[in-house]
Amino acid sequence: MKVKSSIERGAEYLCTKLGDVVTTIQQVAVVKGLVMWEVERKLGAGIRKRLIVSERSLVSTQMSPAGA
Repeated sequence: MKVKSSIERGAEYLCTKLGDVVTTIQQVAVVKGLVMWEVERKLGAGIRKRLIVSERSLVSTQMSPAGA
């Protein structure tokens, strides 16, 4: 079941649980009302690891003009 979300596929977000920048791949599930996303984290020289995280743990990496 797909739920409309403010998260965009292929965009980069800061994952608060990992403390690292991740790239969103796709929305995979809804668990207890939380939208879950498959994300890809880059580790070192070209190694990538895919994880499933909740939408709440993803924060946009782009700063708004008011925040700068």
